[in-house]
Amino acid sequence: MKHRHVIIGVLFWAAAACCSWYVLRTELTAQSSDVSQLSSGVTRWLSGQYRHSQAACDYSLMIAVGDPVFLQSENGTWRQVGLATNINGQFNRDPVASKTTEVLIYEDAVAACGDRFQLQYHTTPMSLDRVVMTMIPVERQKEITRLIANEWQAHQEEIMGRLRPVMKEGLRRGMKAVEAELPQILRDHREQFRKLGDRYETEILKAEVLPLVRDEILPIIEDEALPVAEEVGRALWKRVSLLSFTYSFLYDKSPLPKRDALRAEFQRFIDEVALPELRSRSDQFLQVTEDIVKRSMENPRVKDALKRNLRRVAEDPEFHELIKAILREAIVDNQTLRLEIEAYRKDQETRAALGLAGERLEPVVREIGDLIFGTPESGITPEFSRILRSQILKKDRRWFVMVPIEHDVVPGEPIEMVYAETPMIYPMGFGGHDQSPLTPPR
Repeated sequence: MKHRHVIIGVLFWAAAACCSWYVLRTELTAQSSDVSQLSSGVTRWLSGQYRHSQAACDYSLMIAVGDPVFLQSENGTWRQVGLATNINGQFNRDPVASKTTEVLIYEDAVAACGDRFQLQYHTTPMSLDRVVMTMIPVERQKEITRLIANEWQAHQEEIMGRLRPVMKEGLRRGMKAVEAELPQILRDHREQFRKLGDRYETEILKAEVLPLVRDEILPIIEDEALPVAEEVGRALWKRVSLLSFTYSFLYDKSPLPKRDALRAEFQRFIDEVALPELRSRSDQFLQVTEDIVKRSMENPRVKDALKRNLRRVAEDPEFHELIKAILREAIVDNQTLRLEIEAYRKDQETRAALGLAGERLEPVVREIGDLIFGTPESGITPEFSRILRSQILKKDRRWFVMVPIEHDVVPGEPIEMVYAETPMIYPMGFGGHDQSPLTPPR
């Protein structure tokens, strides 16, 4: 009698548990596909429909216990079909470098790949540019650009009318502060400039420029300037008064009191003859100069030397460090500039102009924030959710993807693990759009 009651009780509670599980699974399936997958996964776990296998790679991978294994269905959806369970005999959930791991994979996933598959290893990039690209993809960039353009078009005249004088005055004060400190900064680096100058004088000026001037540029100057110089000389010679110069010379040699007649005659010749003649030929001299420069710049040796030495100076690490040091001291570390900008920022006119710009642009800034981060009504965006999980919660950083392969797998051999050649984002989405069915409503 007692045994019959026990059997009836066990059957009753088993039936109640099965009914409860079926109702819960049906409800969860109706509300959330992710939770539905979780429930089906728990079912497979309880029923023992999984296998433990070894996986190996020729190089070390960062793996942690719990790193998921995904499989893409024929309809394009992803589902988790396994996870890493043991790395080098340890069950540490912190990632470690290893060439082997033990993975648990559901039998239905193995059957779908026909026992011929490999595990492709994926990681979530942690660089800042990848974070930005994740939160602001191309389509969202276009949307943000459109919002900014429309808002700027509507308020451009008003905002710039108030900001333009403020910006000009701020720039003027900033330049004045930089100019006040720049002479002392340059004096502080005088020794570095001297060393660079000495090195350039030895390596560039004496070694390349002077021979180039002697061999290439001076012949050009002689060829272009000599005819003009001879022409000017002939014109001046025709107007020289030998009688006046001779008379002045003899007068200075005489015992008369005044002895500067020759100098006065020469000065008269310069002022009244030579300078007017030279001024009248200014266009001709300018043309000669242009011809000299043009021919020099077209000379292959001159062009090669200029390019080579300009590149040499531009790529000089010592020169780069000196310029960076001067810019840092003149702008970043300039206390005078900092105090001047801070004082100007607190000016009443500046605050009013900036306040107007903020008021006009605040709606579009809020709209952009909603596009990137989400709203209380719709929840956080899927992209922001990914960043929160990977960067803050340190989740979704590593995963494997089961990929069918063509060649046969040797029975008993470990599953092959390889780096994925094509990057992808974490296949499971947590968008924050729907409230979890397990969370009580507010």
